[in-house]
Order: sequence, then structure tokens, then C-alpha cells
Amino acid sequence: MDDFQPAVQASLAALGADTLDLLRRSDLLHSLVRRQLMEQATAELTPPDELVKKALINHCRQEQLNNEAALNSWLEERHLSREELLHQLSLPLKLSKLSLDWFGLQAESRFLERKEALDQATYSLLRVKDSGMAHELYLQLEAGEASFESLAQDHSEGPEKSSSGRVGPASLMRAHPRLRTALRTATPGVVLEPMLIEQWWVVTRLEERHEASFDDAMRQRMAAELLQNWLQIETKSVMTKLLNPQE
Repeated sequence: MDDFQPAVQASLAALGADTLDLLRRSDLLHSLVRRQLMEQATAELTPPDELVKKALINHCRQEQLNNEAALNSWLEERHLSREELLHQLSLPLKLSKLSLDWFGLQAESRFLERKEALDQATYSLLRVKDSGMAHELYLQLEAGEASFESLAQDHSEGPEKSSSGRVGPASLMRAHPRLRTALRTATPGVVLEPMLIEQWWVVTRLEERHEASFDDAMRQRMAAELLQNWLQIETKSVMTKLLNPQE
């Protein structure tokens, strides 16, 4: 892995202190440094023509550019050439390749470190502030006298009321620690007894676990995360050197 900082720092330092300060005050310098690092790191990569063409088609669809004339007008408005647009569209493709080249071998370790957050679950939940009400609703659910959806719609006092008590698929890391612990060991389909979480009495039922697996898509995702971490560190370092050249 080459050191791209000197080249990026030199090219941006040539803009002059006043311009750099203007970019900083406009909150643009960070994005520019990051972009220059990406450009330098991917300079030697050439994505397949068919992927670039597909990226152009997707871009035109998103921008509602239905013909060549509309695309040319869009380019003129932004003072871009077609080649410059294709270069922009190629960058994410290059970064995907770069992330695997640099961090593909570290991706599985990253996955194992993050697996708890990557695993997802779907569960039903309702919350009320009255203990007696919570236990009454629990007994109705356990006896099969009412559906979770109807009770959540009629009685839940939290935001899950609007989704009929359904939550997920989502990472359990987003849930309250007590709820997370209960759901992690719960049996799907079994209603859990009401538990007090802060000011709420919560009734919940695990519906399904969704275990994350380390496949090709996950390898790409983990490698991309590691590349983003590298970019964050490098960007911060270049900015520090640009703004404090005497240090």
C-alpha cells in the first residue's frame, strides 16, 4: 500500500493558504482531501467497460435523462464533459476493486468482530406504562385470545403502534440492552413475560433470527468498511498537515 499523502498534500498546498482557509470555512476541504486520496489510490485501476456503461445507464435513469440530447444538456449545465462524467461514475467501481485488493484478506476478521451487530432479528413488541395492563395483554397473547398485531395497534404506547408491533429485520444492537439480552436467547414464537425497561412495561416475541454469513457480498462490505476507515485516517492526517504546515 503506497503512501499517497505527500502527493495529495502537495497538490492542495499549491492552492495557497487563503484558498485552503476558504475551503475549510466552507466545510469543503475535508471532502476535497478525501476525494483526492481516492483519486490517487485508484489512479492505476481501470474498471471493465461493461460496468462503466451500466453505471452510465443507471445514472441517466436516476436523473431522468431519456436520450442523448438530455444527457448532453445535463452535462452542459454542470460544465462537465462526457469523459469527466464517466470518470466520476468509474470511481465507485474502482473503490470496490481497491477495497478487495487491499483489505480482502482482512475482511473475515472484520466480519467476526462485527457479527453481533450484523446479525438481525424480527420481533413483535408492545409497551405500556401500566404493569397490570402489560400482564393482561401478555396473558391474552399466551392464551391465543388475540393477535400481537391487534393488541399493539389498540394498546401500545410506543412508536411500534404504527407498525402493528412489528420491528425489523434489524440489528439487536439498536435495542435496549435488557431487551437485546432477552431476545438473543428467546425461542421464536414464544411470548416473553412483561419486563420493566425504564418507564415502560414491555411485552415481546421473537419472530425470526437472521444470522449474517460471510459470503462474497459480505467480504466486499467488510473490505469496503476497512477502506473507509483508512480514508478517514488518511484524510484527517492530510488536513492536519495542510492546516498546520509548521508542525
